[in-house]
Amino acid sequence: MAAAGELRRIDRGLYDRPRTNNLTGHATVPDYRAVIRAVTRRDRARAVIDGMTAANDLGLTTAVPARIEVLVDARLKPIKLGTQEIHFKYAAPSRLYWADRPGMRVVQALHWMQDMLTQKGERKRIQATLRRLFADPKHGEAIREDLRAGLSAVPIWMQEFLREILRADPHEAKP
Repeated sequence: MAAAGELRRIDRGLYDRPRTNNLTGHATVPDYRAVIRAVTRRDRARAVIDGMTAANDLGLTTAVPARIEVLVDARLKPIKLGTQEIHFKYAAPSRLYWADRPGMRVVQALHWMQDMLTQKGERKRIQATLRRLFADPKHGEAIREDLRAGLSAVPIWMQEFLREILRADPHEAKP
């Protein structure tokens, strides 16, 4: 099927069905989130994505990483997806506290955006975006509860920032 072009080989034991971009007529690049999920499922690894990628996923930044760093508890080779590369970096289990948890992207994004939180305008924009995320009817409650449960595992500056948002009524900011 791969030789016939019906499937595309991404990595050992990892395939996808290529879709065609209507605008360019070329095959689209596989979704890196799905590739990371598939690789970690295949290799039974726990994973935490880097802050820039998390911030981009949450809509906190328009910066798109060319190299996606993923902390894992297994030794994995990098995977190239078009112009992006997923680089798996071995990490101690203590650094993987937020792996596979709903609040992981929020925590990683805030670590990456720490310097931006000192600017009043940026801080308000990030708070508004996170309030909308927490008000999401599908995932918001799980993310809020996970962050409340793991609040003691984040730095003090992040605890203060998150407490302010988590205290607010999630239905104030409609998605």
